[in-house]
Amino acid sequence: MKKTVAPSLIAMALAAAGVSANVQALDWYVGAGAGYAEYSDIERYDSGLDGDGEALSLFTGYNANEHLGVELGFNYFGEDLDTKAINLSAIGRLPLSERVGLFGELGTLAWDTGAASISGKSNISEKGFSPIYGIGATYRASDLVDLQARYRRIEDIGKASTNGFNTDVNNFMLELVLHPNRGESTPPPVAPVAQQPAQETTYETRTVTADGSIYFGFDKSELSGDSRATLDEVALFAQDNPDYQVELAGYADRLGSAEYNRKLSERRALSAKDYLVERGVAAQNIQTAWYGSELAEGQTEAERQRDRRVDAKAQATIEVEIIE
Repeated sequence: MKKTVAPSLIAMALAAAGVSANVQALDWYVGAGAGYAEYSDIERYDSGLDGDGEALSLFTGYNANEHLGVELGFNYFGEDLDTKAINLSAIGRLPLSERVGLFGELGTLAWDTGAASISGKSNISEKGFSPIYGIGATYRASDLVDLQARYRRIEDIGKASTNGFNTDVNNFMLELVLHPNRGESTPPPVAPVAQQPAQETTYETRTVTADGSIYFGFDKSELSGDSRATLDEVALFAQDNPDYQVELAGYADRLGSAEYNRKLSERRALSAKDYLVERGVAAQNIQTAWYGSELAEGQTEAERQRDRRVDAKAQATIEVEIIE
């Protein structure tokens, strides 16, 4: 590989990372991996070296959004190859569901090989640049932890005339990735509309309402403390207005299949209903509906958070006194 290609790949990675760096809140990560490296055709050069060895990696990265990121890593290829390397890569991601996704990698690898001793003859170490291509799959085990499997292809490590070998590397890794800043933040609940005060003189029939939204974590239907506080306001409204009806509508973000999201939004709506019944609201006065991701609009993580909700609306008919 010509060394002039390496700066071009680095520039591509940095430019890709800057395309949409402001799309979502900071999502940086660190990770480590262990696996196996197969050295293609290394014995063809009469190096006497093994055709495979262990591989280790440490890396850090930044996801600008759900589709694009950049990654910097340290790599070690063991046994006789004894090569240390640093890579800079652009990462493209494709979410398949709320927890599973695929990714691709394109970057450059700066390597430093050990000095191999071949047939009693010492050889000098060598440094250089190689292109790196990769594909992988990610499983989101929790807000903090991802598990990854990755395959990489690295071209032309070593230089046979100086350090005694030249090889292409097929690298298979299992990786643990930590996202310290990733998670779901619950927006503040919307305060219910206050009941309109009664006026004197003449009477008029009016409809009063109390509206609020409760928010859920990623792939969650359990109520948070803030969600219970909002539903407590709805239950209090029902206590104060005997002639009431409550409507609950569940929603989900666009990650995952439509059928899964519909069931998830159903669980969220029923979770809110069960809590209101526990608070004394009559079940026959509660209507529930769920729409899955049909009406989801979120593109960024912050926007998708607003799609993970249940809208609660309570209304009642009252007689109020008005001044002519």
